[in-house]
Amino acid sequence: MHRRELLTTAANPDARHDYLVELHGEPAPGTRLTLRYVPDRAVATPDGVAAYLGALSDTAAAAGPEALAIAVLDDLNNELIPRWVEVTVERTLPVPQRVVIEDRQPGWDNPHLFARMRRV
Repeated sequence: MHRRELLTTAANPDARHDYLVELHGEPAPGTRLTLRYVPDRAVATPDGVAAYLGALSDTAAAAGPEALAIAVLDDLNNELIPRWVEVTVERTLPVPQRVVIEDRQPGWDNPHLFARMRRV
C-alpha cells in the first residue's frame, strides 16, 4: 500500500464554512510535522493521519526537510484536495531548521480566517 492511500478521509461535516484543521506528529525522531488545512469536501481521519505518519518514517529519515514537506503537500493535495494547506517540517539536528510550504485552490481566499490564524 502506498503511503498516500493511508490518508483516509471522511466527509466534511459542513463544507459551507471555512475552518482550520491543525495536526501534529513526529514521523521520525527529531522531525516534527505540522499540517494545517482548510477542508473542502473531505477531512482527514485521525487514524489515517497516524498511519500516514508511520509510513513517512523512512522518507523522513532519508529525505531533507524540503523534500519531505513537498512530498506531504503532494499527498494531501491528492487525497484531501483542501481549499488551503500548509505543511511545516522542523528538525533540530544537525542545526535547527524549519521548512514551510503552502498551496491553495485557485481563486480561494479568506482573509478574515487568515487574520485570526496563529502562525506556528
